[in-house]
Amino acid sequence: MKLVLLNLKYSPNLGDGIIAECFEAALRQSHPGIDVVSCDIAGRSCYGDGLNRSRALVFSLLDYLPRSIRRQLVSLGLRPAVQFMLRGHYRSALKDADLALIGGGQVVADTYLNFPLKIAAAADEARAGGVPLGLYGVGVSSQFSSAGMKLFKSAFAPPLFCISLRDAVSCENWNTLFEPASASLVNDPGFLASKVWPRPHVPSRSRRLVGVGITNPSTLNLHSDETGQAHAAWRSFFAEICETLVDAGHDVQLFTNGPHDDRLFATSVFHAIPDPLKLGGRVLPAPDLRLPKELAGLLASFDGVIGHRLHAHVVAASYGIPHVGLAWDAKLEAFFAATGRSDFMISDASPEARPAAAMLQKAMQEGIDETGRQKLLEATEAQIVSLGAVLEQAALQKASRVDGRRANIVVEAG
Repeated sequence: MKLVLLNLKYSPNLGDGIIAECFEAALRQSHPGIDVVSCDIAGRSCYGDGLNRSRALVFSLLDYLPRSIRRQLVSLGLRPAVQFMLRGHYRSALKDADLALIGGGQVVADTYLNFPLKIAAAADEARAGGVPLGLYGVGVSSQFSSAGMKLFKSAFAPPLFCISLRDAVSCENWNTLFEPASASLVNDPGFLASKVWPRPHVPSRSRRLVGVGITNPSTLNLHSDETGQAHAAWRSFFAEICETLVDAGHDVQLFTNGPHDDRLFATSVFHAIPDPLKLGGRVLPAPDLRLPKELAGLLASFDGVIGHRLHAHVVAASYGIPHVGLAWDAKLEAFFAATGRSDFMISDASPEARPAAAMLQKAMQEGIDETGRQKLLEATEAQIVSLGAVLEQAALQKASRVDGRRANIVVEAG
């Protein structure tokens, strides 16, 4: 059986690569007879491919434009790219496929028609090739433009052989907006990061090492559910958190999930930190990460994590590392609620640094429940094992339909 995963595997946001690689690894381990192939819906074919270095310029330009004009510009640029380049990319990946899964990430979302256009085209190519389509481990937003909703409803027209979503909020949004209203809940495949890349030995140290995740404010403003702070305010916030943590006896490692614009902003944060902290090696600059396993390995080396990016927290949870979330959209809040850590979620769009640092210290003191972590990993693996029966049933139904059509052709020819 050939299974195509329509995903964001080679995104500059390495969190998407972590989802893809963990899902692939779990499928291959539990179902060795399945040929698993990833198709990045943005047309990328390797890590470092596609739009990355120019993201900062694009996002900064969009920051200055009214929302209505942003939508028009982005969709005008996307439509020909989808029609003349991406459709061929999808068609090639789906050739001879038995099934296709939209496999992970917050992709049922509408930021200027980006995902609606791509997913509708990929779904159209799957249908044209007679390839049944499903969703697994996907996040679903609640707000869509009329054009975006029309495209998604076309993409998700029944029958879908699987609708398994990664959090309760996504299930609720799906059941409210789409048909059939029968979404089931599964864990994010990224929870298996510690299984795919086991935690290396961490040498003992006299001071805890804290990871401070940096996200470019333009990204937060582009995707956020609320209007947040400006660049200068976030820069000051992160610099003050670092200073507070060092004063409390910790060392700090800045990090990003990989996008070039995040790395640029992380550099500006590092420059805003007082020199004595940097010269003493108490605060380290964000490394240049290129692969999902590099991000996972870095997160595994921390004693605590604070930041915005969802999959920094998913991976931290996998390794049992205490973590504090900085809210920016519903998916992060849904994750903290699902993992019973809502008390370690800072919901203020304009938080204060010292209380945030104090919350992280509290989280490190309390630690992560190891029994609960093991149950989370086991449940995630079991869900992917159970997915095998769904895939087999969908493949059998497809084969019977094909056989039925062939029989009709023979009868008509006779």
